[in-house]
Amino acid sequence: TGTQPIGSLGSISPSSYGSVKDLCPAKFGFKHFLHLIPNEATICSLLLCSRNDTAWNELKLTCQTALHVLQLTIKEPSVLLGGGCTETHLAAYIRHKTCNEPESILKDDGCTQTELQLITEAFCSALESVAGSLEHDGGEVLTDMKYGHFWSAQAESPSVVKWPDLLSRCGCGLYNSQEELHWSFLKTTRHPFAPQTCLPHEATGSANNLTLDCFTAKLSGLQVAVETANLILDLSCIIEDKN
Repeated sequence: TGTQPIGSLGSISPSSYGSVKDLCPAKFGFKHFLHLIPNEATICSLLLCSRNDTAWNELKLTCQTALHVLQLTIKEPSVLLGGGCTETHLAAYIRHKTCNEPESILKDDGCTQTELQLITEAFCSALESVAGSLEHDGGEVLTDMKYGHFWSAQAESPSVVKWPDLLSRCGCGLYNSQEELHWSFLKTTRHPFAPQTCLPHEATGSANNLTLDCFTAKLSGLQVAVETANLILDLSCIIEDKN
């Protein structure tokens, strides 16, 4: 409205006042408000309500997080494939890189190849655990051996099953199960492979059906996780989560 902040109510300069286009009463539930309508619609109000305080707090936190991610995306307009696919793809790439080109990593670090393998497996398992946590219904979690994307199957799947008949699309929605893919359970040991990174032609022009993650938020979360792990190692403390 063009108003300026004031230090006290003692003396108010006329330049501190703003202007509005209109003023109208509004009622939401049992509460009454005065709606200030500005001359230019530059402000949008979002009204949140719920049946109890717990659900309302969760809704408020969800909206705040969504707005924060939107701000980060506008500031840095880059995205990653969501639905757990970035984590499983990255884990497959790191395993392949460590297995086939360990010399390029070991020459700058003071660890042995065995230590490198242990570190790699721990880090990749952590990435896959993040992806696996997206499955909330007790279903099977898999990864394909071509793109390294995340797939989820329904719980209580038959023991003898053709995965293309049971699976639909990967977590991000980029690939479907009819592309002659081979799958492996996420937590099982498998031979390292180089995941392909090329996007299908139909995905380059439109992302309406894709699940995406904010690049800045994902990168920040990964950095915090690594820094926290380093801090725990520096302090030589073991934290047990009993929840």
